[in-house]
Amino acid sequence: MRILVVRPQPGADATAARLRAMGHDPVAHPLLATRPLPWALPAESPDAVILSSAAAVRHAGPLADSLKHLPAHAVGQATAAAARAAGWSAVKAGPGTMQALLDGLASAQFLHLAGADLTAVTVPPALGLIRVTVYETPLLPLPGLPDVDAVLLHSPRTAAQFAGEWDRLGGRRAAVQLFAISGATLAAAGNGWSTARTAAEPTESALLAMLPKAL
Repeated sequence: MRILVVRPQPGADATAARLRAMGHDPVAHPLLATRPLPWALPAESPDAVILSSAAAVRHAGPLADSLKHLPAHAVGQATAAAARAAGWSAVKAGPGTMQALLDGLASAQFLHLAGADLTAVTVPPALGLIRVTVYETPLLPLPGLPDVDAVLLHSPRTAAQFAGEWDRLGGRRAAVQLFAISGATLAAAGNGWSTARTAAEPTESALLAMLPKAL
């Protein structure tokens, strides 16, 4: 199966490698970039850190070194793995979404290393949360209409951007299958696709598990 991957780098190449290992033919065209932004540590040291993406780990830079001894709560397994690889010493992987992560935390003062575009969440009243923006995520165009059978969608923003670009370039929605990492991601792409499926849990492994076996 020829599959379009639209998540930002370096994740796009990593996903493409997994698809090739499964026998599929990936086409990587990231529709989102990640770029570091200047940021500053808060005046008071937090009790723990929240990491909502691997991009936050990557773009926080050397300024985050002074925080790496603190407990770090990552949104999911992939972010936790990135944090451990970057030298964070005490990392706990969350359930896969920011809201579920926040809902499971005990009362404390947290520093959230975040991107500029955030999914709306409700912060429990018992949590003290300071948010600093360490990276931005500008959208990118689809350079042309790719000849693909399916598209993998890793986030609502990339899903909405893909749908808009596909329509702009004159693509037929009924000609392509969608595989989305979450219900919110699938909803952002709209209707009219050949098929549209949501992963059983918000992980890439669950996303790839939906794909038919390559012949």
